[in-house]
Amino acid sequence: MTDENSTDEIRRIADTRCHTGEGPIYHPDEEALYWLDIPAGDLFRYEGGSAAGESGVGEYERVLDYDGKIGGYTIQESGDLLLFCDRGTIRPWSRDSGLGDPVVDEIPEERESRFNDVIADPEGRVYCGTMPTAESGGRLYRLDTDGSLTTLETDVQIPNGMGFTPDREAMYFTETEAHAIYRYSYDRATGDLSDRETVVDASDVEGFPDGMTVDAEGHVWSAFWDGGRIARYTPDGQEERRVAFPAKKVSAVTFGGPDCETAYVTTALGPGEGSADTRDEEGDGAGALFEVDLGVGGVPEFRSSVGE
Repeated sequence: MTDENSTDEIRRIADTRCHTGEGPIYHPDEEALYWLDIPAGDLFRYEGGSAAGESGVGEYERVLDYDGKIGGYTIQESGDLLLFCDRGTIRPWSRDSGLGDPVVDEIPEERESRFNDVIADPEGRVYCGTMPTAESGGRLYRLDTDGSLTTLETDVQIPNGMGFTPDREAMYFTETEAHAIYRYSYDRATGDLSDRETVVDASDVEGFPDGMTVDAEGHVWSAFWDGGRIARYTPDGQEERRVAFPAKKVSAVTFGGPDCETAYVTTALGPGEGSADTRDEEGDGAGALFEVDLGVGGVPEFRSSVGE
């Protein structure tokens, strides 16, 4: 494993104080990055490029204050966003027309829960996880393009980051409190997942694996909640590199920009939903959005086509 990178190489581009900053996705049609503050139901948008002044830092705005919690979202083929919220609600949103009618009004088993992390697959489906409650563990669902849901996993200890291998024959899935990143065989034709194996066992390192992405070379980048870093893993699960951030709770990483060569990283401020400002304890960058050049690029996210 190489030495940890200096934090001088990262840039704070939006000094938000998100309690649970999450879900960064670059929207190539708009040349903008979106991300969330989950418990606040806030959706943010950052625009770099020509919007950046002499500082090189662009502008950001809150584009949605949702009455509830948003756990994740995908970009639809139309360019709209598909929001995955509390109570199992799934509904579209666009900058022009706002919130649309729900694709899924609610999931009875998730009335006391919320979605946490989601990802579209090459065929426009969405894999979506929900948080555990006092009564049951979390679940992993597959949302098909016709709006139907299939339960794939139950009793999950916080479902989190997902990604696909470059050959699109396998899918990664993070189970945060199990300290594990798994890899499933993925059937593109049916969306079925099988033959789960543990690729990364993070039980002996600081922090918990959270959001993740796969870079252009097929390596996995995982953000570490309470670990203050992102880490790069080879396809066989060997940690190859770390990049430190001035925040303990590093929550997610994605690639974006016109050439998909910039990494964007979200962080969280507090230990739980609705927590107080704790930057003295959590790091002076807790809750902010960062960008960093990792020396390797990524690939654009797949788009969902649910109900379109």
